[in-house]
Amino acid sequence: MVTPTHASSPVVPSGSRWSTIRHRVVWIAAVVLGVTLLALGLPRVAGASWHQIGDVLGSLTVTEEAALVAVWLAGLWVHTIALSAALPGLSHRRAFFLNITGSSVSNLLPLGGAAGSVVNYWAVRSWGFRTADFIRWALVTNIWDALSRLAVPGVALVWLSATGWPSTSLRDAGLGASLVLLLALALTVAALRIESWARTAGAALDRLARVVRRSPPPGTTFAELTVAAQRSITELVADAWQALTVGKAGYAALQAALLWLCLSVVHVQPPAAVIFAAFALERVLSLAVVSPAATGIVELGMTGYLVGAGAAPAGAAAAVLLYRILVVGMEVPVGGLLLLWWLARRIRGNVGPKALLGRGRSRLHVMEKALNEPRTP
Repeated sequence: MVTPTHASSPVVPSGSRWSTIRHRVVWIAAVVLGVTLLALGLPRVAGASWHQIGDVLGSLTVTEEAALVAVWLAGLWVHTIALSAALPGLSHRRAFFLNITGSSVSNLLPLGGAAGSVVNYWAVRSWGFRTADFIRWALVTNIWDALSRLAVPGVALVWLSATGWPSTSLRDAGLGASLVLLLALALTVAALRIESWARTAGAALDRLARVVRRSPPPGTTFAELTVAAQRSITELVADAWQALTVGKAGYAALQAALLWLCLSVVHVQPPAAVIFAAFALERVLSLAVVSPAATGIVELGMTGYLVGAGAAPAGAAAAVLLYRILVVGMEVPVGGLLLLWWLARRIRGNVGPKALLGRGRSRLHVMEKALNEPRTP
């Protein structure tokens, strides 16, 4: 029962209302930041006006545009090899749906990865998978994504050093990046195989649970759940590591090929090592999600690097814009339309919003309960 507020009392927004206002302000500020960086910074960094950049973009033919879209779609489809391997029983078609709809939501928001994961969670649960299966899928795919992001800069820097450009310091940086990758691989293997690490982490969660008064499911502890999750992930990785690696590597290779093609269609052809280094720079800068999909930050960084490496200013800026329009911009409308189509089908099938939201239950409670559900044959 809600007690009415006296008419003379000031109306104070609730915590949830303030939270909503704060999130909206942050989102608007992030969008303004990205647009400002792109609109004002790109011409300055490139050394070319928007009119010159627009002239380059306007010279593209329909055939060239179709080729770019085809390579972009091919990369997304190859990525489904890894996504399907991380969730046995998930088809490539559904993996494609998870990838593009999750990215569509994530690319619209600063730090939007959590929102994209919620969309993926709704879909996976609606297809009959357990919450534990989704958590394992999310962990494994993110581990492989992190390793691939480490591998790309290492390969790029070593490649540039091997071609003699530009200095021995860059070669040392490449070797350093490779060592970081090896260290990350070693820590990943240890985390998956050393049971005492998982039990220690679970015990810490048990202590934290007592402080915040959040109990694990009856009859178990977070330490036991963590060890069980570690064993489950280890079994999956043992069976799927090759497909995970092929899918992630193929996806990165096709994205790098897309950047090369974007440069080619605007008649900018730097050395292959420079193109791959620009792609590696994009992998790193895309982590700076202070604006949606790091918009503005990535474009300025890639363009500045290509121009500094000798690429034509207007052509380099146009190629980077083309590339980002495909790998980020296209995902928003395509993924958004697919998500709306999926929601419409769910509603027609009498699965309304309340069912999709778990009928108002908290996500944490649902996940904890699902950890003890028996796997459906």
